[in-house]
Amino acid sequence: MVYTFPDPRCFPLIQMLPVELLSYIFTIATHEVDEDKGFPIIDSETIKTPLILSRVNHHWRNVAHETPSLWSSICVTGALVHGGQLNTTHLSTYLALSQNHPLDVLIDARDEQWDFQEPGVEDFVEHEGLIYEPPFTPTHMCTAISLLLPHMFRWRSLSILTDSWAQMYVGLREIQPFITAYGAPCLEALTLMRCNDFISYSHTFAPSDMRLPAFLNLSNTTTHHNLLPRLRHLTLRGVHVDWSSLSYILSKADHGLSSLDLSSHCLDVRPTLREFHQLLSHCPDLTGLVVKGSGPLVPDDNGGTSILSKDIQPVNLPRLRDMVLGYRSTFEGQAILEIIDAPHVESLTLDDDSHPSAVEDLNAGSLLTYIMTRNTPEPMRGDHDSVFIYTTPDGEIAVDKDDFVIPTPKSPIVDLSNNSVSSRAVFPQLRDLTLRGVKAHEADIHHFLNALQHLRRLEFKNMPVQSLRALHPQRALIEDSGAMLCPCPQLQYLCIRKAEHAPIEDFFFLVGAVARERFNIGGSALQSIDIYVDQTWCPVENVIQLANVGTTVKIIREDSLFDEDDFMDCDTDSDLDSAFEVDGMPNDSIFDVRYGGILSY
Repeated sequence: MVYTFPDPRCFPLIQMLPVELLSYIFTIATHEVDEDKGFPIIDSETIKTPLILSRVNHHWRNVAHETPSLWSSICVTGALVHGGQLNTTHLSTYLALSQNHPLDVLIDARDEQWDFQEPGVEDFVEHEGLIYEPPFTPTHMCTAISLLLPHMFRWRSLSILTDSWAQMYVGLREIQPFITAYGAPCLEALTLMRCNDFISYSHTFAPSDMRLPAFLNLSNTTTHHNLLPRLRHLTLRGVHVDWSSLSYILSKADHGLSSLDLSSHCLDVRPTLREFHQLLSHCPDLTGLVVKGSGPLVPDDNGGTSILSKDIQPVNLPRLRDMVLGYRSTFEGQAILEIIDAPHVESLTLDDDSHPSAVEDLNAGSLLTYIMTRNTPEPMRGDHDSVFIYTTPDGEIAVDKDDFVIPTPKSPIVDLSNNSVSSRAVFPQLRDLTLRGVKAHEADIHHFLNALQHLRRLEFKNMPVQSLRALHPQRALIEDSGAMLCPCPQLQYLCIRKAEHAPIEDFFFLVGAVARERFNIGGSALQSIDIYVDQTWCPVENVIQLANVGTTVKIIREDSLFDEDDFMDCDTDSDLDSAFEVDGMPNDSIFDVRYGGILSY
């Protein structure tokens, strides 16, 4: 018998790669990894990549189907609903082909056409007898979860996104008995988001009949073993849990949380002060913390005294580096900062999270003062309503809203830019600061920035153009002193986003004046200033070099509707559905014979 071998020159070189190497290339092409969390980014393109690869030829198809990691990203959306039924073909197929590989699951039940109407929520209006019915209903959620539950032991990440609460409630209700009984031993990231921030401004949770039982409640569980031993990233936006049970679960975990996001919680479902304190106490390894429209349930005002009692001390978070604080009152923001002791935070985002339609602006001057001194300003008694007394360990200073310092008889002026004040600051090592819609007098912002001696990057978002003037060096009003105080003396990068629509010339004038004055007094020269504008405001991008300063000013256009906080949509289309049908792979009878049974499973 004579064996003939094909001429290698007739084959593409990629066909001669070892199967292991080709499989590795497929994996890289399929999964784009989130650098922050280390998990694949799931979207409509990545979940279709294995299908595209498997259509090239028989060899590639065999390699793809023998590579479980290619099929480990599960994406379920409303686009899979046809004729009122959820098409679970692709879900069953991916679960089968992924074998025992850890799974990354995204269930996106949101609807682009949703009009913010929700039964059981105040202001719900029934239009002409028609009730809004989302394409992805609670029944569809129940169907998807029921298929995923047998594979809970290999969930690596789980994200559930909904508009209304009903879908989330049903999904968590289905998961609850299994996760509290058996746990999720591989789960590293859990993201639960009710994407309706407006409902969180209500004092009471709605729909009220779905408020309880809270997710992760262990009261009906007899055995409390290590349920989530590997959980490292937890995001709860608009979704509440049993806070005491969560603290217990985290206390038993093998590793502490690396990141925690608590956002958009109604007052009656927020943790109590002790529950919040206990929760953070079991997260000593936190490196990232987001508290926005959430946190401990505290009164609106307690007379200016600390919320902590003698038996409750601040929680030490030595590894915390990044923090986002979204406050709905200055006291709420201060209360959160009182609870934590995180001296090594390097990046801070302050976000005015008050109601968008609030009649009065929320003045954050007292919050800024607390961040830089750990003290709350109290109004000075007298005829000067615009003056605040800042009480510090070195004495008292009175700061006027017209941006000058008034010495009081009790003590001399304290230089807010010196190292002693910096050492008393809540975040003395701050290097990156973002102010989002923070409203305060220019004097307050100026004194706040004066205390940030190590800041390298500053971003203003949704801030008035005049806020830039807070970066101007100003003469210290101390007798026989001609010294100039330079806010953020080490600042190198300035970013401006979504500022009010002022003439672009005003921006150039302000940033140019700031950069030159800081340079002239010997401060660190600003290396780069980025100004983001929408296309209707400035149709042309530009780059300008400030003469004799060395500062580069960039005008960058961006979509006015874009917001980096938006979660990426995950949509599937008809091509994806048809690919899973028997005979869906064109002219491939061998494939249908071999895998037809799996595809019709």
